[in-house]
Amino acid sequence: MRHIGYNYSQINLFLSIFWIVTFFAEVPSGYIADKFGYLKTITVSGIIRAVGLLVLAFSPFNLFYMTLSGILTAIGDSLQSGTMDSWIANKSAIGHTKNELGSIYSGYRIIATPITMLATFVGANILGNINLQLPLIAGAIFLIVTSLTVIPMFKYDSQNLQSKINIWSGINIVSDVKEAVKHEKKTLAIVLLLLPIAIISSGPLDQWQIYFQHGKHVNSGTISVFMTLSGMLAITIYNRVVSKKQLNNKNQLDLIVMSSIMMTVTIWLVVVTRSSYYASLVLFMVHTMFGSVENLIAGVVLQSAIETENRRATIISVSNALDAGIEVIALAANGFLSDHYGIGFAWNSLAAVGLAIFVLGFIVSKRRLGVGK
Repeated sequence: MRHIGYNYSQINLFLSIFWIVTFFAEVPSGYIADKFGYLKTITVSGIIRAVGLLVLAFSPFNLFYMTLSGILTAIGDSLQSGTMDSWIANKSAIGHTKNELGSIYSGYRIIATPITMLATFVGANILGNINLQLPLIAGAIFLIVTSLTVIPMFKYDSQNLQSKINIWSGINIVSDVKEAVKHEKKTLAIVLLLLPIAIISSGPLDQWQIYFQHGKHVNSGTISVFMTLSGMLAITIYNRVVSKKQLNNKNQLDLIVMSSIMMTVTIWLVVVTRSSYYASLVLFMVHTMFGSVENLIAGVVLQSAIETENRRATIISVSNALDAGIEVIALAANGFLSDHYGIGFAWNSLAAVGLAIFVLGFIVSKRRLGVGK
């Protein structure tokens, strides 16, 4: 956005709009997915996000259209986030293979991640050097095409198994969400427990481009590819080693604690080794690996805990909405600390605070979550 004419204030406005809309759109999006179908929601999400990208591509200097793009992109992202994972978990529950979610998710991500990596590299390193609008246009086309390919799979939506039920009847989002949360108290406790982990990586996720681009000729596209490869390596190791074992709730949460500690340690090492550019970059890739593992295991724990199958996406969206709220607060704190004390101090401070809150919550929640069992 900076290169196609937007200043930093406008970019921050776009990001603020995105996160605010995401916060308010998450729960309704999950409710829609549960009510009308996961795969249908994914298709609509792709089309809405494509329109948002096209608006941004063809109206680069218009504040109104930039705002419209931010709103559309956020709504589309809210409809998409967690929906495919919910569909997979729903099918696993029906097929009585829920205990294999770790292996299923890791296999799915090993397939999907290279596609994302290729798209990122082509967009940032090839199309972007030809015309800065081309990555946006290509991304929109890709989203539309992939959305259309999902249409033949609509018959596999779980909602279609209930053909005699009128999905338009009894729509009451507030009472339905309250009822779902009421019956998923343990799941909500897990959601609240995992929230502080987002604070740990909030600095690096927001500023890694600035941190590693300063004074160097390594571009964001190349670093993004290495980040993706690091994530793939971590997920592959998880798939080959960890997912083959039947882990109980205690083992999974212990792995999340270990990953979160290593995420914090690697952030500290990234800052300490800043004078050695490539050493710092390698350590950041290690941080990305632990972050990928934590994200995967957290998703498995959360999806496995859900018992209300017809409200699965709603519960996940409640989690995503709370996560978006934490992200807004963390990004604001990161910006303030970076401006006044430097990026390194901001990263270390937020990582330490996030880890401290998480570990404290983990200790307090042990009995309630059955960690000792």
